[in-house]
Amino acid sequence: MKFSHPENLLWLLALLPLLGLFIYAYRARKVALERLGDKWLMMGLTDSVSRVKQVWKIVLLLWAAVFLLFGFAGPQVGERLKEVKRKGIDIVVALDVSNSMRAEDVRPSRLEKAKYEISGFVDKLGGDRVGLVVFAGQAFLQCPLTLDKSTLKLFLDVTSPDAVETQGTNIAEAIDEAIKAFRGIEKAAGAEDRSSVRNKVLIIVSDGEDHEAGIDAALRRASEEKIRIFTVGVGGSQPVPIPVVTGEGGEKDFKRGRDGGVVTTAFTEAALRQVAEKSGGTFYRIDPQGSTLERIYVELDKLQKQEFASKEFLDYDDKFQFFIGAGILLLVMESLIGDRKNKIKPV
Repeated sequence: MKFSHPENLLWLLALLPLLGLFIYAYRARKVALERLGDKWLMMGLTDSVSRVKQVWKIVLLLWAAVFLLFGFAGPQVGERLKEVKRKGIDIVVALDVSNSMRAEDVRPSRLEKAKYEISGFVDKLGGDRVGLVVFAGQAFLQCPLTLDKSTLKLFLDVTSPDAVETQGTNIAEAIDEAIKAFRGIEKAAGAEDRSSVRNKVLIIVSDGEDHEAGIDAALRRASEEKIRIFTVGVGGSQPVPIPVVTGEGGEKDFKRGRDGGVVTTAFTEAALRQVAEKSGGTFYRIDPQGSTLERIYVELDKLQKQEFASKEFLDYDDKFQFFIGAGILLLVMESLIGDRKNKIKPV
């Protein structure tokens, strides 16, 4: 047996001084009566009071308190693994964390604006599983596909360009890492779940500065896995410098090339638009004043959601009602018992 609110059991300790108070009151009353006059005279005057019934009333009250407190503690028995059926799709968000995402042509920066949009998007998801891939010159899985949205948001909050050592914007590797994430959840699923055809969606959020090759090959692999790709662009079209922190004192400067000149970055949509069009998805541009990913959510909500099983937590049978019922019954019994002796009528 376990309790859902074990802290309520601490009130049981209060019953010990309460019992002591009953005993003290009983003895104090007895002493007070003796002081009023002759002991035998007082006993005769109070002879109609039943000491046995008084004791029973106290006992019933104490046991009623015990049962009620046990009920309020939420007793639970019958531990079992509960299988929760959910309907949804599998979504992987691939977030660009290259240095160019530090640019501040979108406030507070491209990366922070993207993280804000992703967080709001995740909040709207219901039974959908979602994972997070971060990429720059290389990609890795930051958070596997999960139903626990709060966990994913924790990983999202700590994401920064420092998370990836190799810089660049390798969209092809981000697609391949997402494919691995989808395969991983299918491998971990049961046979019945693997046999079901579930919609798989990849959302790539980037400033579009792809300097790597291999996108076409990655798109073919995604097509074989029946993955639909949406792309979201973030950043302005005008070249802007990339803020960096230099020195131990945290001084701010701009990224510079080998010649000492300031390196600039500008959003380019060509690669992102190409990826979306070739995979049956849609290209979006983050609106500095609105929520872009909310439009993707509306589109995803139209997709067929497959039912799948997720064994999530241990479940117990609540038994508080039996203890509460017993406590109330004892209180009723106590109220029906008087404190006078039963009178025997002469024949």
